[in-house]
Amino acid sequence: MKLRLVIVVANAAGWLSRITKKGSGVMVTGRIILKLVPSAVQTLSKSRKVILISGTNGKTTTTSLIYHALSSQGPVVSNFTGANLFAGIAAALSKNQAAPVAVLEVDEMVIPWAMKQTNPRLIVLLNLGRDQLDRLSEVRVVAQKWKVALATAQAHCAVLADSDDPFVTWAAQDCVNVIWFTSGAVGHIDASTCPECGKVLEWNTHLTSYSCTCGFKKPNPEWILRDGELTGPNNQKVGVQSGIPGAAALGNAARAIVAAKAFGVPIDKAASEIAKVLSVDGRFGSLKIGRTNFRLLLSKNPASWRETLATSAQGPKAVALVVNANTQDGKDTSWLWDVDFSPLANRTVIATGERRLDLSARLTVAGIKHEVCADEGAAAKVFGAVDADIIASYTAFHRLSKQVKPS
Repeated sequence: MKLRLVIVVANAAGWLSRITKKGSGVMVTGRIILKLVPSAVQTLSKSRKVILISGTNGKTTTTSLIYHALSSQGPVVSNFTGANLFAGIAAALSKNQAAPVAVLEVDEMVIPWAMKQTNPRLIVLLNLGRDQLDRLSEVRVVAQKWKVALATAQAHCAVLADSDDPFVTWAAQDCVNVIWFTSGAVGHIDASTCPECGKVLEWNTHLTSYSCTCGFKKPNPEWILRDGELTGPNNQKVGVQSGIPGAAALGNAARAIVAAKAFGVPIDKAASEIAKVLSVDGRFGSLKIGRTNFRLLLSKNPASWRETLATSAQGPKAVALVVNANTQDGKDTSWLWDVDFSPLANRTVIATGERRLDLSARLTVAGIKHEVCADEGAAAKVFGAVDADIIASYTAFHRLSKQVKPS
């Protein structure tokens, strides 16, 4: 009874936050719930089958895709708009308490807590790479936290893990019930040494497989994405299409199909529902600033910039890069020097954002011709009436996403 009353009060506070334009109301709702009933997440998870999704990149997109696939079978609650810390998880679980399934995006550092609180049936592990070093520390530190937490997973909890990522493999390899997946991703920007013993990790010629003299190696995957087709045990096959551009998005779509199948959705049905998703929380949405029609993309660390620049290279010639360094972005911008900006050659490039001068210095060293503008409005004046991409770091992306046109 107390929890029900608290949820009513918390949701009312969230509603007030929204109508007064103080925020989305999600964090207010969740904080009130956890402050007054610290065990709320555990209680609200008891009667539900829970999926947890985590990784450095792709969490929000994959969570949304799984949510849409499972929603075709019945009610689902989710935090697929990206509120993936304690309060966001509590707020998501407080909605539609009759829904038997919860699909929860979880920050990398919150996985141990979320496992204890929700007793999940499935954990989807995407990847691990450098991101917000001032908050998350080195990649192996995060992988170690995962490894310790995953060792406690019970047999009823399956772990869908990406075998292309040495850190994910190392974290998940001792799980009782692990489902290995590969999309054939090439190399890993942070995996030069073995996470098990610290020796140099050996990669094959095509950078699609790895091994170490200590015995650590890439496991044989059960599910394989190759050339747009997903194959699994017993010769299961389905074509994978993503309404969201890019190779990474296709891999996320394939993972979502496997996750949905684990919850009883036929792979053909899951693939069909997932292909309908064209944008997630503003990603690849359209907005107009001045006379310029922008497509909005999110990038926040070296690995995501690599994927985003490759995707953007297939788009319009004009591109604005927005880099901030607030707490949510990560205050350390040294990662800019780990990004290969060569895909921007021969494009019309503008550097903007709070750390535009840091970005400009990096682009100059990379030999990328560009202009520096104070903000997106100034960039639009330079571009004029053209189509352009705008690649933004976390805080800039979420500010700009409020201007995205409804699809």
